[in-house]
Amino acid sequence: MIRNVFLIFLFFLLSNAANAKQIRITSDKLEILRNDNISIFSGNVYAIENNLEIWSQKLIVFSNKDQTKIKEIKAQDDVRILKNGLSVTGNKAKYHPMNNTLAVNGQVTVMQNENIILCDEIIVDLTNSSSIMKSHSNKRVEAFIISEKIN
Repeated sequence: MIRNVFLIFLFFLLSNAANAKQIRITSDKLEILRNDNISIFSGNVYAIENNLEIWSQKLIVFSNKDQTKIKEIKAQDDVRILKNGLSVTGNKAKYHPMNNTLAVNGQVTVMQNENIILCDEIIVDLTNSSSIMKSHSNKRVEAFIISEKIN
């Protein structure tokens, strides 16, 4: 039984490897809901695609009906994302591999070098290296920017 589940999952991963993008995911537990085209990874989850890394306690992968492409990845609980020296933490994240966009929500902290931005939500276009940060609560977006000293 476990061997059959592993072979099904291996086929799912290999079919995705034939596409332009390949994502490797490790976790303590994997639950596959074949009828819904959903894979749920839980416990110490780590995912990597090229130079995008995601850590969380739960990661849900949604694929299309024929299970050849990943439509969306949702990360929950203790989310940390790292890409090209940019670090983003938050409560939840959604990654869309097909259009290469990432949205992180809930007590978001963005850090690059010594610069820090605090907000409730960030939406990042990873292809164009652009982002929008906003806050929905009573607080506002805060940025702590360190500039180099000029002598």
